[in-house]
Amino acid sequence: MMSGLPDARRAPSRPQKVSDVSLWSDPRWQFEGLRPGLRLSQLRFDWDFPLPDGSRFTEPGRHRWLEDARTFLWSLRADPPRGRRSLRVQTLVSAAHKLRILICWMAGEGLRGFGGLDRENAQRFLAFVANRMTVKGNTLAASTRHAYANLLAALWLQRHKLADPPPDHPFDSERASTFSGFNGRAVERLPFTPDAIAIPLISKAVRLIGTPADDVIALRDQAAPLYLQRREAGFSTSSTRQPVLKLIAAFEFSRLDGEDAPWHPPIIGTKQLRFLIDRVYEACFVVISYLVGARVSEILALEAGCIAQHHCADGTELLSYLRGRIFKTAADAGQPHLWAAPQAVLRAVDVLERLSAPLRQQAGRSELFLSMQGHGIIDTRPLDVVTGSTLVSRLNSYFAPFVALPDHADGSTWHLTTHQGRKTFARFVGKRDRTGLHALQHHFGHVTRIMTDSAYVGTDFDLGELVDAQTLEETRAALEELLTAAQLGGKAGRMLSARSRFRGRTRDGDLARYVDFLIEESGMRLGVCDWGYRVYRTESAACMGDERGPNPVWRTESVCMSCANFAVTERHRPVWQARLDRNLALLADQRLDEASRSLASTRIAECECILFDLSSSEVPHDQTTSGKPA
Repeated sequence: MMSGLPDARRAPSRPQKVSDVSLWSDPRWQFEGLRPGLRLSQLRFDWDFPLPDGSRFTEPGRHRWLEDARTFLWSLRADPPRGRRSLRVQTLVSAAHKLRILICWMAGEGLRGFGGLDRENAQRFLAFVANRMTVKGNTLAASTRHAYANLLAALWLQRHKLADPPPDHPFDSERASTFSGFNGRAVERLPFTPDAIAIPLISKAVRLIGTPADDVIALRDQAAPLYLQRREAGFSTSSTRQPVLKLIAAFEFSRLDGEDAPWHPPIIGTKQLRFLIDRVYEACFVVISYLVGARVSEILALEAGCIAQHHCADGTELLSYLRGRIFKTAADAGQPHLWAAPQAVLRAVDVLERLSAPLRQQAGRSELFLSMQGHGIIDTRPLDVVTGSTLVSRLNSYFAPFVALPDHADGSTWHLTTHQGRKTFARFVGKRDRTGLHALQHHFGHVTRIMTDSAYVGTDFDLGELVDAQTLEETRAALEELLTAAQLGGKAGRMLSARSRFRGRTRDGDLARYVDFLIEESGMRLGVCDWGYRVYRTESAACMGDERGPNPVWRTESVCMSCANFAVTERHRPVWQARLDRNLALLADQRLDEASRSLASTRIAECECILFDLSSSEVPHDQTTSGKPA
């Protein structure tokens, strides 16, 4: 069925070229925008695809349909529907593959152009999509079905550009989600890595990029040149390999502080050395991803010399940053950006620069995540940056077993993905209660300090939103806990216990509305703390914090004990019990001098006071503390 729109409205301008290497009329469109971690095939679409009857879509009899398909696809980038963003190249190619599925289905149904895509056929196509299976044998996710529904809607919205447009709105003016089954609120969000897995994952990655990385690089730097020298000297393959294998087998790995044996047993052969090299690369990725929060595309694009240093706002400290580019929310070339970089990330970049040095020299490129083909330590084939999908496979198949990553709480193997570092970073930085994160506190404390410095101007706004969302979620949960807890410790805790009308109640609508009021109207916020909550107010902060938050230098258990902002709940009991046990053990040591015994006694009294508050149903007693930092 033909549309009654005037011909003038169906005459879009078609560029002679869609890229520097492809003409409009070419059977294959190859786009620019190649960046590290991508392959040319991901920026390519072939119009000469087979149809169900064995013919090709580029055959002369389908010229008008082909031109409409090309016009529609290009319009999504050059002139998208009102209210929609112009598609980036990768997204455009993804849309092209969905368009191909639609065209093949239509051809199989005997249709010969988009004019046959009336409302009934559009909904029949969505039913067909809903029954398709993934390569793993699962049905398509609701978000994927919704993408196909949006494609149908876009065809209708761009109908005035087509010679043979769809005759009907595919959903009778209803929302596409009504037919795709997609619910944005109920969709399963990309997960963060649970604390019980993230903490050992990051800790073991940081360990691996220390002395172990030095060992691996030292061995590679001995073995690879020796192999090249003997091969260039004309030795046979066997004569070339034997001295290298002997060198590798004789190498002794270092003993780390506090460990009785070397961190790794002796290895045999270049494949085992390459195995260790790859694990160090993956450890560097984990450290950067989880301690910086950059996307995988941004990490894989990092280049040698990517560390920048700038003075903080008051000039008292030199802060370190990771210099790179943001691709997702910017043009294809990326937008320059600086991420706050703790010491472990500086170490990871140093290791990457040394690991990639011979590869960068060989390829004449500057990327840090260049990777060789094959499984050896020498390869003359072209080098390229590892892809995100390859990295996911390596993290799960090799890195996780290598560092003995623990299982998930339900006993299943946790599946790592490249986006989890970003989500977990935002969660850790946004956490108001960092109990249990002691192993990572130094890293995240440093990052938080940089991100809150007035001299820091971040352009990764999506990351900022992730952190803010986590902070809001933590604040809401903490306020609900503080308002309903039967027992609380600390000065603010005792005040809340005495005044809260929700004390001892279950969480209900009245509580939720009151928490909304506290957050939205009063601007109440919580300071980061490992041993309690700080309902933070600058004017009464014993740690002498400012408008950015508590002072990390004076933020100790003893100072918090004297602070009017401080509250402790049952979840913090283990922290105080452990502190009590630690100081009781110190007090029992006869070698302790008098000043240290006095300090230990003060800390014991503080812990007993908090634990009494948490255990007692009576009005807690008054307290006096020394106010000395713990």
